[in-house]
Amino acid sequence: MMRISSLAAAALLMTVTAAEARVTVIEIEKRGPFAGGAAFGDTGAYEKIVGRFHGELDPQAKLNSEIVDLDKGPRNARGRVEYTADFFILKPLDMTKGSGALLYDVNNRGNKRALIQFNDAPASNDPTTAAQAGNGFLMRHGITVVWSGWIPDLPKNNGNLRIDVPKATASHIEQTVWDEFLFNNDTTMIGDLSFPAVDRKSAKLLVRGRNSEAPQTVPADKWEFVDAKRIRLLPAGTAFKEGSIYQLVYRAADPPIAGIGFAATRDLVSFLRYAAADDKGTPNPLVVNGKPRIDRALAHGTSQSGRYLRDFVYRGFNEDEQSRIVFEGINPHIATGRVSLDFRFAQPNRMMDIGHGFMFFGDTTFPFAYENESDPFTGRSDGILARCTQRNNCPKVMHTVSGIEYWQSGQSLITTDPQGQHDATLPANVRVYFFSSTQHVEIQTMPKGVCALPMNPVDRRPVLRALLLALDRWVKDGSEPPASRYPKIADKTLVKMADLKFPKLGIVTPKGPNPKRRFDYGPDYAEGVITKVLPTTLPESYPVLVPQVDADGNDIAGVRVPDVTVPMGTATGWAVRAPDAGGAGELCYLDGSYVPFARTKADREARHDPRLSVEERYRDKADYAAKVRQAAVALQQGGYLLSEDVQRIGDKAATTAW
Repeated sequence: MMRISSLAAAALLMTVTAAEARVTVIEIEKRGPFAGGAAFGDTGAYEKIVGRFHGELDPQAKLNSEIVDLDKGPRNARGRVEYTADFFILKPLDMTKGSGALLYDVNNRGNKRALIQFNDAPASNDPTTAAQAGNGFLMRHGITVVWSGWIPDLPKNNGNLRIDVPKATASHIEQTVWDEFLFNNDTTMIGDLSFPAVDRKSAKLLVRGRNSEAPQTVPADKWEFVDAKRIRLLPAGTAFKEGSIYQLVYRAADPPIAGIGFAATRDLVSFLRYAAADDKGTPNPLVVNGKPRIDRALAHGTSQSGRYLRDFVYRGFNEDEQSRIVFEGINPHIATGRVSLDFRFAQPNRMMDIGHGFMFFGDTTFPFAYENESDPFTGRSDGILARCTQRNNCPKVMHTVSGIEYWQSGQSLITTDPQGQHDATLPANVRVYFFSSTQHVEIQTMPKGVCALPMNPVDRRPVLRALLLALDRWVKDGSEPPASRYPKIADKTLVKMADLKFPKLGIVTPKGPNPKRRFDYGPDYAEGVITKVLPTTLPESYPVLVPQVDADGNDIAGVRVPDVTVPMGTATGWAVRAPDAGGAGELCYLDGSYVPFARTKADREARHDPRLSVEERYRDKADYAAKVRQAAVALQQGGYLLSEDVQRIGDKAATTAW
């Protein structure tokens, strides 16, 4: 009799949990061993689970009211708006051996980044083999890794993660939109549009050589639509001009309800954390004996997906419909703005306002900092954590950045007042780590020859690993993480461009950081509707500061990895475009630069290089390797490196060509 009662109670619990969860159905399409069933330390083997999940949203629910045009979507019999999305999970085969931590890696344009960032693994959207597990870091620490789709209308290719959301068709919506194109080659002949054009005759193509130039209209007989979503120049076979900035202004209709992407993440993670099964009784793949085995959730986002995390929290999505927290900790990585997702005719894949090209981008707007600040131009008080502070569901935040974010994206405004006059005081739940003298990502982002100098090779991923475990401890038991490290006005490591003391190396240097401009997007921008045909650039801008450098040109402040502390050259968080690449001398996208030291004193003097040569710095290879190891140990003692990476870094230095 007791057994029957227990089963009934369990069934009731499962039914209630499923009814509360906004994920209604989970479909598992593939399930099998990861890395050939190899064991990862004490955690053991991992398995891969791939599928789709279905969700529905009540437009009347308070937490969903933020989603632009959700009330204009088609409803099911329950009055809900439905969507479906991909998911991908790597989990311990035996969940009882896992750490209890879930790491949600926000995909970047459909692509998985966590294994690249933390496992030093090769890029793959279908990680399966032992080689694709990289060094196995996340698995050895028993972390369950989850990805899911959030960007509407991604093309289906290369295993990228997708979400299908309905269009706002309950009332006909049609308006003027624009697309922007910048091609860093001289072979591209097709421009892909974000939305189907509904009135091709009224469309206008503009072009300019630099942001500061007035746009010129491309004559109507010099371009055409290939179809509703593609354009080309005429005569057919003409390539778009390398480095030129093209803008197409056109009419579009029936926008996808893109903001559902926020709710889809919220509800999937909530389901995996709290639900026993879906509405059809399919078990949550992370449950053991009917109970989920996840007790905390972290989120990591790289670049675009880091901006997604900042906006996710800012817009109130870190709380599910049962008032439970979604992520206890987040790591927005190399991200300073927010993302253009919860807008009518959203374009979340467009780049930020990052110098040459990419002129207009929704939500590089105030607020920038995590704490509340007052906008000097509007008087509005706001901060990234304003809403979650009121609702008492803010995550612990580790904000990690490279030099690119200072030069291209106004990172200084994250840690200063909006006037750029004083250092801000970070909230107690926020840490900021600047990875000194690093570029945006660990690979070259521009075709060879577009940037004037070779890319910056400095690798900060070992620090990311240490900080992820520190974030997990901070969330799990309140252990204080390493102190923030970033440039500050007070100690003169964060300066105006005029005060930057970069050495004279005979190279072209930037004219300055990309300004943080203000735009007028129209009167309905606050409601997620951009009505200006092309936004108006307002005369005022927020001041942007840059990291000060040492005599070698390497950044002084921040977390300096051994390649910066014990350098073999100058590594910068900026690059400039080459003379023949279009936009010569302008900031060059997301790459940094590297200028190696002369090998000998004689070479240095012949070049008139003010930096000491390699032979003047280090007695020999053994001396260099010893200094590198010493620098790595110092970082480990501060909590910025793990012992395994101290060993790796030391071994690499010992085998460096001399």
